[in-house]
Amino acid sequence: MRKVVGGIIVVLGLAAAYTGLSAWLGQQAEQQYKEALIEGSKNPNAKLSTIRYDRGLFSSQAVTRVQLDIPEASAAGLPDMSFAIRQDIYHGPLPLAGWGVSGVPMGLTGSVVRLTLDPESSTWTRELATLYGGQQPVEAISQIGFDGASNTRISMPPLTLNKVAELENLKFAGLQGQFQLAPRGATVQGELRVPSLEVVGQSAAAAGQPAGGEVQASLRDIVVTTHQRKGSFDLMFGDASFKIGELRVNEPSTKTPVVFTDLVMDTNATLHPQNPRQVNVDALFKAGNFTVEPWSGAGSLRLAFHNLDGATVAKLQQWQERAAANPDDVQALDELVKLMKSLLAGKPELVLYTQSKLAQGDWQGKLVLSFQDFGQVDLLQNPEGLLKALEKGSAEMAVSKTLAETVLTNMVKEEIQGFAGDKDAQADPNAMRDMARQQVAEQLQGVVAAGFMRLEGDQYKSKAHFENGKLFVNDKEIPLGALMGGGSGAMDGQMPLEPDSGLEPDAAPEIPQR
Repeated sequence: MRKVVGGIIVVLGLAAAYTGLSAWLGQQAEQQYKEALIEGSKNPNAKLSTIRYDRGLFSSQAVTRVQLDIPEASAAGLPDMSFAIRQDIYHGPLPLAGWGVSGVPMGLTGSVVRLTLDPESSTWTRELATLYGGQQPVEAISQIGFDGASNTRISMPPLTLNKVAELENLKFAGLQGQFQLAPRGATVQGELRVPSLEVVGQSAAAAGQPAGGEVQASLRDIVVTTHQRKGSFDLMFGDASFKIGELRVNEPSTKTPVVFTDLVMDTNATLHPQNPRQVNVDALFKAGNFTVEPWSGAGSLRLAFHNLDGATVAKLQQWQERAAANPDDVQALDELVKLMKSLLAGKPELVLYTQSKLAQGDWQGKLVLSFQDFGQVDLLQNPEGLLKALEKGSAEMAVSKTLAETVLTNMVKEEIQGFAGDKDAQADPNAMRDMARQQVAEQLQGVVAAGFMRLEGDQYKSKAHFENGKLFVNDKEIPLGALMGGGSGAMDGQMPLEPDSGLEPDAAPEIPQR
């Protein structure tokens, strides 16, 4: 009998201890929720607020409003996309309140949070819930450890639609993702993947005309990855990337589809290797191959900001958050100018590198600009004083002769067509192209003769550098007064700053008819 009583006492003691621990972990979960709310509201385009939070012994429920503030969307007349999310929070040390809920892991943990959309929170969430029927359109399940670290799985089920609104067909292969967050957000890493998305709709038709046919668009192998850590100045360092295996668009008005393969957008932030008080940020945009009639080939663009003062970058982020919270603050602009001067004091550097290999020829270009503090200049009264912020710079370019002539010929041909207007609708297109070719050849000859470009083999090349307030192009000094509007025309013996077809505004070229 004593053993039975003793066993009952032990069980009751364990139950009481479990209940007490679960209640305490529930308090911890609520505190983590509040901290996440504050952190999420630092985004200048989103504000998070609690609609309801009900905490129990073994589980809690929260409803959170996500209020989006995107000025560009409002200016374009787009509807408000704000919404609400539901969070079912199952307390540890064993989330027994989530027993039987799909995807909720049973194991020792601080808490498990299941996040879903509130279908009644906005028009688009109601429509999305209707399209998915009885399925949850979006589900995220986070397992949060005793130390605050989390492991989150995000999913959207596949969806197939036929003849909904303006869509003829939609095939969405679903979304899967997983992210790990260290305590206090010290590191974040993970991946989000969409195997494919296909959309078929009707192309826009001219007034009084039937629909122009089906427009087909497809995306394949969409992957978002991040591997970042919080470091000096409370900034996030590391790599984040967005990749698309293939983007394809078929329109009835074009014979050749628009195709991009191996699209990459990658950013990387690191501490300066020689100066730990400065930060380097590099971004890469690349297309492994593309076809956009009449162009086809591959290309990339690299943009880098080096020697950024880390403390000032952190203050700029804080300034952005304050400005978003109080857009009418009259002191915000003065504060921004001070921060920019502080940033320029570290002599930051901008590097832009572009290259492409096209069927029509190759291109390579590099621009390097080094900045400095522009001193005591009232930019509102003297905007030209901003030029003092440029300490030195250099630029190089090399372009295939065929590519340069093709691009310029197309530009001049379009300009000729614009001058000709409807009265020359029957003009011979070959004659217009020949006229454009002739004008481009004359312009390029003038540019080479003036020394602004060199023709080396089958490439046009040019170099420029700026230092000590002087600009040189291919070692020839260019007076800055002309560039700042000091003259009305081209300088003697030099090319015009803005090449054109040579036509006067009111003059229309005589073009042979068909």
